[in-house]
Amino acid sequence: MTPDLITFSAYVLSVPLLLVAAAFFCLLLPLFIKRLRGTQGLMALGSVLAAVVFLRPAPAEELSFFSGALLLSPLTVYLWAFALGVLALVILLSLSRPAAPEESQGEYYFLLFMAVIGLMALFAAGDLFTAFIALELLSLPVYALAGIRRTKPGLEAAYKYFMLGAFGSGMTVMGIAVLNALYPALTFTALKAGTAHPLALAGFLLVISGFAFKTALVPFHMWVPDAYEGAPTQISAFMGAAVKAGGVIVLWRLFSLFNGGPVHEIFWWLAAITAVSANLMALGQPGLKRLLAYSSVAHAGYLAVAFFGGRRGFEAVLYYLPVYAMATIGAFAVALVLEKGEKGPLIEELAGLGKRRPWLAGAMAAFMFSLAGVPPLAGFFAKFYAFSGAVNSGFTGLVVIAILMSAVSMYYYLKVTVVMYMKPAVGEHTEEAPGVAEAVIFLLAAGVILAGVFSRPLLALAADASRWF
Repeated sequence: MTPDLITFSAYVLSVPLLLVAAAFFCLLLPLFIKRLRGTQGLMALGSVLAAVVFLRPAPAEELSFFSGALLLSPLTVYLWAFALGVLALVILLSLSRPAAPEESQGEYYFLLFMAVIGLMALFAAGDLFTAFIALELLSLPVYALAGIRRTKPGLEAAYKYFMLGAFGSGMTVMGIAVLNALYPALTFTALKAGTAHPLALAGFLLVISGFAFKTALVPFHMWVPDAYEGAPTQISAFMGAAVKAGGVIVLWRLFSLFNGGPVHEIFWWLAAITAVSANLMALGQPGLKRLLAYSSVAHAGYLAVAFFGGRRGFEAVLYYLPVYAMATIGAFAVALVLEKGEKGPLIEELAGLGKRRPWLAGAMAAFMFSLAGVPPLAGFFAKFYAFSGAVNSGFTGLVVIAILMSAVSMYYYLKVTVVMYMKPAVGEHTEEAPGVAEAVIFLLAAGVILAGVFSRPLLALAADASRWF
C-alpha cells in the first residue's frame, strides 16, 4: 500500500471512530459536567462537521480490509458523505424542536450516532456477515429512537417496528446460515461465482426478504405507516432517507450477483407490486406523515425499477438517493413545524398555509412536486434516469407500470398543494418566528430545485462512484 493510500485510509477510517467518540461524549460528558447538560445537540453537530473534514476524496482504487469484510472506494466515500449529510440535517431539526425529553437528550444523540455508524458500515460491507452486523447496528438504535418519547403512539411505533424488524433479521440470518453451509467465503465477490448451486437460491431469497424489510418493499412494508406516524418526526425523516438507502445498496449488491433467472423475476414483481400498492394505499390517507410513509414505500418501488438498468441504473440509484432524501426530509420538516399532536398534522390542517406562510407553503409545494416527478425539479430527473436505464435494458413493461403509478401519485401530492393554496384556514393560528427548522426547509427546497436545473454535477459524482461497485 502506497503512502497516499495509507493517508487516505487513516483519514477516512477516522470518520466512524470520531462518530463513536462523539456518541459517548454526548451520552456521558453531561453527566459529569452539569454545565454541558442541554448542549448535546451542539456537540453532535460540531462532531459531524469535524467528521466531514476527515472525509477525503478517494483515489481511483478499491481498498479491502479484514479479508474483504470492509471496502473503501469512491463509492464508499460518496455514500458516507450522503450519510453525514442526512445526520447533519436530522440534528439541525432536533435542535429546532427536540425529539426527546430533556432528560433523554444524551441517549437520543448516542442512538442517532450509533445508527449512522451502522449505516456507514452497511455501505462499506464487503460480505454478508458484515452487512448483517451493520444492519443490526443500524436497526436496534432506530427501534429505540422510534419510542424515545415514551408516548403511546411512539411506543406502538417502536413495538411494531421492532417485531417486524426482528422477523426480517431472523430471515436474513437464516439465509446467511444456508449460504455459509454452501460457500466457505461470504464476500459478494465469492458469492457471484457460486450462485449456481441449487440450494443457494433459498438462501438468497431469505437474505433478500430480510433486506426488503428495511427498504420497505411490498409486502415487507407493513411496519412503515405506523412507525413513521408514531415516531418523532425527525426520526421518521431519518428512516425515510437513511434506513431505506442502506437497504437499497445491499439489495443492489444481491441483485447484481445474478444474470437474470428467478431472482430477477422476483425483483420485477417486487418493484411492480410495490409501485402499484403503495400509490393506491396513499390516495386516501388523511395524515401528512402517513401519506409520506406510503410515498416512501412507492419510491422504494421506483428504486427497484432502476435495478434493471444495469450500470446506468446504479448511477440513477446513486443520484436518486440524495435527491429523494432532500425532498422527503424537507417534507417531514414542514410536518415538524406544523405539528401540534404526536402523530403530525392532518393534510386538512395545512389549509390556508399559502396565505399565512407563503414561503413555507412554496417550499412544501417544491417537495411535493419533486416527489411526484414534475420537471424541472430534481425528482423528475431522478425518475427519468431510473426509468430510462430500465427501458434501454428491455424492461419497458415494468417502466410503464411505474410511470402510470407515478401519474397516480400526482393526485395525493397535488392534494397537499391544493389544500395549502385553495382552501381557507379554519380557526386561529399562532405564527412562530422562523428558526433553524425553517432554514433547513428553505435550504432543502433550494436543493431540489438546483439539483434538477443543474443535475449534471451530482450525476457526474454518482457516475464516478458507480464505477467502483
